[in-house]
Amino acid sequence: MAGYTYKIESFAGLDQSRGENLISPAFSPDAMNMDVSEGSLAVTKGFSKLLPAPVPRESTSGIDCVRFFRGADKEIPLAISGGFIYTYDASDGEWTRAYSYSLVPERRHYSVLMTRIGMTDTMLIADGVNRILKFDGESFSDFGSSAGCSDIAVGYIAMYRGRLFASGDHENPNRLYYSKLPGDSRTIEDWGYDEDSPSVEGGHIEIGTTSGDPVTAICAISNQLLIFKKSSVWRLIGDRPGNFTVERIKNDSTPVADTATAVWRDIIYYVTDGGLCCFNGVDAAPMPDARMIKRIMEGADTTDSRMATAGDRLYFTVKKGGESRLVEYDLVQRRYMQYGGFLTYDIVGRDGSLIITNGARCLEKWGVGDSFDGQPIEAWWRTPLTDLYDKAAIKSLRELYLRGTTHGSAMTVIETRAGRLRDEYRVLLPEDESEVLEVPLKNEGRTFSLRISNEAGGRFTIEGGLELDLSVRRRTE
Repeated sequence: MAGYTYKIESFAGLDQSRGENLISPAFSPDAMNMDVSEGSLAVTKGFSKLLPAPVPRESTSGIDCVRFFRGADKEIPLAISGGFIYTYDASDGEWTRAYSYSLVPERRHYSVLMTRIGMTDTMLIADGVNRILKFDGESFSDFGSSAGCSDIAVGYIAMYRGRLFASGDHENPNRLYYSKLPGDSRTIEDWGYDEDSPSVEGGHIEIGTTSGDPVTAICAISNQLLIFKKSSVWRLIGDRPGNFTVERIKNDSTPVADTATAVWRDIIYYVTDGGLCCFNGVDAAPMPDARMIKRIMEGADTTDSRMATAGDRLYFTVKKGGESRLVEYDLVQRRYMQYGGFLTYDIVGRDGSLIITNGARCLEKWGVGDSFDGQPIEAWWRTPLTDLYDKAAIKSLRELYLRGTTHGSAMTVIETRAGRLRDEYRVLLPEDESEVLEVPLKNEGRTFSLRISNEAGGRFTIEGGLELDLSVRRRTE
């Protein structure tokens, strides 16, 4: 009989890309609501109210969109729900219905853009059914005019090379509109031609010719505009109509929701039912580590996914089994984690933090507090099921060594699996991380794994990995 020490030196995130026996012990094939940002294993921080009042409920709709109008001297939270636009007044702490749409789109996606028209900070809102709406911080009004060829109901808007680009016109599903280049008396509200100055005129371009492949989203980076269609991806380069060039860069792609794109360091990220993808300026393709969340994405619904960046983290939502999942991707350390147990309508980045809207219709700040706004956090981490590449050997679990701390009197639950046998241990981690907790174990099998979870929403942190002492023997020993 030989001794063996199974070590996890640090915790790195999710890996569902391969069979569990092939996964590094630092990764987990199944983890929820955990934080591994510093290599230690801790229950994630929760979220707490950013604003005290919930968005009014005047329909059965959830929160379709949340954004922040930012002018030179003010910030105004704005929420869209059931065809109503609400603005938040910080002076009285209440939401007020500020605008009502005459037509409410069935697919309630809103493309929102902060820009300037002339010298006025303006928020533009497109929904694909009504004319673009503009908000100057005081009132709402229609964007554009028939004379300027810009009174068209479009669903997607983006700023590129100083011009406003728009698409999602139901009557012309392949059409990409662009405004005049602002300057002199020209503004982005004019999409018309200019015979005297063709280099600054507005107009439109047809992206492909098939009506069965409509534009579904547009997104801009510094040197090109990416155009997502139902089954293909295109790009536009150039800085004026005379040198605009449209190129198809991908065929046979899966649809991308207009709410599921984000830009970080001039790279476009987007999510499809195949996982996280990116456009690096040349190619649009799945991330090299997209399969790390393969099980999460299997059967997940991404038609209403939302995406946002906050600091150096990318977040996106999916629906799976009737539940909301929030997936986090660390853009620097390149690792995934998932969060659940709460409903998420929309997400947006604000001052380096993530803001979510939950089932209670409140704007919540992510990463604050020890609960999900008063609801306990259920968290767990499971190590890969492994046979240590020695399938004939029987592994007897002997002792588990942990360093870490607990918060208050919360117990940590450790479940061991040896073959088909399972045991559960409730332990109280030390008060000081300099101490080592020894947990005697029992049972044996040819394979084993551990599952570490919190109890009743309690918090714990495991520092410096863990060590598991085993004895390994053959049946003849």
